[in-house]
Amino acid sequence: MIFGRSIVIVFVIYMTMEWAWNTATGTSFWKPWEMAISAVLSVAFFGGLAWLITNVGMGLLFGGNPEYRAYRSTGGDPFFDSLPRIFNRDSQTVCASGMDEPQTDFDPPASWKFRCPRCNARVQHRIDVCWSCPYGQDSDSTAYFGRYGNVKPPEISDADWAEIKRRHDV
Repeated sequence: MIFGRSIVIVFVIYMTMEWAWNTATGTSFWKPWEMAISAVLSVAFFGGLAWLITNVGMGLLFGGNPEYRAYRSTGGDPFFDSLPRIFNRDSQTVCASGMDEPQTDFDPPASWKFRCPRCNARVQHRIDVCWSCPYGQDSDSTAYFGRYGNVKPPEISDADWAEIKRRHDV
């Protein structure tokens, strides 16, 4: 889908350039079918190169970061998730977490910035009992550690974090 939209946009740009060139020179040097082939090859080559550079570069820069590894393990792609809406139709929630928010009648307040690591519902605190699924009711934080690794949330005190890790490691 992204490939097709990109080809159409590049084709329109190439056709505009073809029209300007042929009008300015009084020739018919470039033909529409040549512009279509050029658009496909340009998008395939430069898009593939951009994807490769972005993914390799992000891997080199952030490969050791547990949050980046968690983002990648949930299906995140630094190239496609950074594309404008015309190319990437995923919601901001999907781009940021790799998961859709559950569809319910309850709409959590906008001030709830964190996500449940199991169902991706917005929750008030990073480690919280989820209103949408039973995550957190049994003090099992396995889903949190599976998604975020050993990253301590900044709003959790060191003592509370040590207790959460102790319960998780048992």
